[in-house]
Amino acid sequence: MNKLIPLHAGHFSCDGGALFSVIPKPLWSRVYPADENNVTRLTMRCLLVKQGDRNILIEAGVGNHYPEKVKQNNGHEQTDVLPQSLQEHGFSVEDITDVVFTHLHWDHCNGAVLEENGHLKLLFPNATHWCSQRQWEHVPEASVREQAAFYPEILNFLKTEGNLQLVEQEGELFPGFGVRFFDGHTPGQMIPFIESDGKTYVYMSDFIPTKAHIPLVWLASYDLYPVTAMEEKASFLKEVADNDYILFFEHDFYTECATVEWTSKGPKLKETFSF
Repeated sequence: MNKLIPLHAGHFSCDGGALFSVIPKPLWSRVYPADENNVTRLTMRCLLVKQGDRNILIEAGVGNHYPEKVKQNNGHEQTDVLPQSLQEHGFSVEDITDVVFTHLHWDHCNGAVLEENGHLKLLFPNATHWCSQRQWEHVPEASVREQAAFYPEILNFLKTEGNLQLVEQEGELFPGFGVRFFDGHTPGQMIPFIESDGKTYVYMSDFIPTKAHIPLVWLASYDLYPVTAMEEKASFLKEVADNDYILFFEHDFYTECATVEWTSKGPKLKETFSF
C-alpha cells in the first residue's frame, strides 16, 4: 500500500498577471491574494510515496544554483529545507530510491542537484531519477520563451550521474503509481496518479497549479499552448469529478488538496483539505 507524505521544499513568488494570464485582477485576487506589488506567494510541495522498501519522491524544488538577484526576483524562501523536511518524517536523502520529475523546469527538478564549491553533486545519491522522454527531447528544441526555465548543465548531470530514466509511455511506473502525459503547459508534462487507502490522488504540478485554476479558462501565462491546456483540463476535471479523485497541489500556498464537482457551468471546487 502507498503511504503519502507531503514535504516542504520552500516558497517562491511570481507576478499575479503571469499566474492568471488574461483573467482580470479584480476576479483572481478574490480567490488568490497578491501584495501591493501584485506579487503572489507560491510554495513547492513535494510528495513522498512510501511503498515497502521503495521511497519515491515527486519533485525536488529549486536547489542552490542562483545569484542573489535571481533569488530576489523570484522570492526564494527556505529553498534548502527539503532534507530537513525528510528528516522530520524519519527519512534521509540516502533513503530516496526514486525521484519523479513531472517536467524539467527549474522549480521542479534543479533541487535534485547541489552546487558545492563550483562542483555539482546529487542530493539523492542512491536514487533513480525519472522524467518523460517527450519532455527530455523537447528541452533542446524549446523556444526562446521557455529556454530560461531549463538549466542544461544540471539536466545533463542528472542524465550522466543520476541514472535518469526516460518514460516513453503512459501507464504504471510503480505499483499503484501511474503516470499520464499532458502537453499544454510544456510537452510531456508527466502527471502522477497514485492509489492510497482506496482513493486516487493526482499530483497537479503545473497542470493546475492552484485551486484558483480549476475554472477552465483560468490558465497561467506560463502554459505554452493555452488552448491545448484548456482542452486537457476540461477532459481531466470531468474524469476527476466522475471518479472522486483528490487533487494534490504542488504550488498552492494556501491549499494542499481539493476535490471537484462538475456542474452545468463546468468544474467547480467542491472541498479543500490537508492530509
